[in-house]
Amino acid sequence: MKRKIFCLAVALCLIFSLLTGFTACTKPSDNSSSSAQGGGSSSGGQELPDNTAASKDHSKILYYSENNVAYDDGNDCYEYCFMTPYLAARPTGGAVLVFPGGAYSNLSNSRLADGKKTGTDNDGDQKESSSIAKFYNAQGISVFIVNYRTKSVVGTAISYKQILSDATRALKYVSKNADKYYVKKDKIAVQGYSAGGHLASVMVTKGCFDIADPTYVKDEIDEEKAVVSAGVLCYPVITLAESYTHKTTAKNFSGGDSAIKTEYSSEKNVTASTAPCFLWCHDKDGTVSSENTRAMQTALLEKNVECEVHIFDDNGATDHGIGIAENFEEAKAWTSLATAFLKNLGF
Repeated sequence: MKRKIFCLAVALCLIFSLLTGFTACTKPSDNSSSSAQGGGSSSGGQELPDNTAASKDHSKILYYSENNVAYDDGNDCYEYCFMTPYLAARPTGGAVLVFPGGAYSNLSNSRLADGKKTGTDNDGDQKESSSIAKFYNAQGISVFIVNYRTKSVVGTAISYKQILSDATRALKYVSKNADKYYVKKDKIAVQGYSAGGHLASVMVTKGCFDIADPTYVKDEIDEEKAVVSAGVLCYPVITLAESYTHKTTAKNFSGGDSAIKTEYSSEKNVTASTAPCFLWCHDKDGTVSSENTRAMQTALLEKNVECEVHIFDDNGATDHGIGIAENFEEAKAWTSLATAFLKNLGF
């Protein structure tokens, strides 16, 4: 019943905004879902380009230049920093960069090779990467699965600078090559799962990371003024400083530095200009507390940021890392809900 009421409210908000030209904003009455909804145009009735041939090509995109990877003194991480494209056959111009989870220890979509989870490909229907592409592609939204550096790739410790520079470079690469991929620069979203959700939340709240590696030679991609237009945060780690954080994620990202934990706790960095966000999780997630999602929800609403939040029960399931949630009766709705959220933003 809650979802029916919520959907009716959203429909009324959208009708109101279309008739009046104003953006409606509502505050939730409970924690099951919340929305501050706005409208947006899609393709405007124009014929969409035919990108069918390119949509079948999932070849790696190496987003750094060879032997020039930020914060990589040994020049041995080049091949681990890549994206896999899942381009829409009939693109509307919307794009989503997807960050898999893995607590910054490894990537959930990675393959075991040489005893390490290297993330050597994104092939197949992997739950926290390529599986979402079919939902977005069907609506004209292209997807780029981002492999970023983790502890398993760089060795005994990972620096937050490596993680953030990889996410920044991937975003700027897509923006710089927007015409090639039929992407609109103002319609690029970031999506992440678990620790990847933390990374996406940082990109939403703090924007591109300033690469200050003295050995790194910047190029025209680094000069790109790329922006995040929306965030989709899936059972995300949001805080690094509070007791309900995921401790392994917080430790790997911060190296134990309390100042970094505080600086990159995303609930503390929401402003009135933060991009619209869609969040979802399980209420009783046994690995990443749903308090993370609630904290971000509170911060977004306090700043009147457009958002939609779903905290699913699924009879108390504690499963984590469920991806598109096809085996969970309530949570599996998130894929269509998130797609509708992006489409309402003009993706």
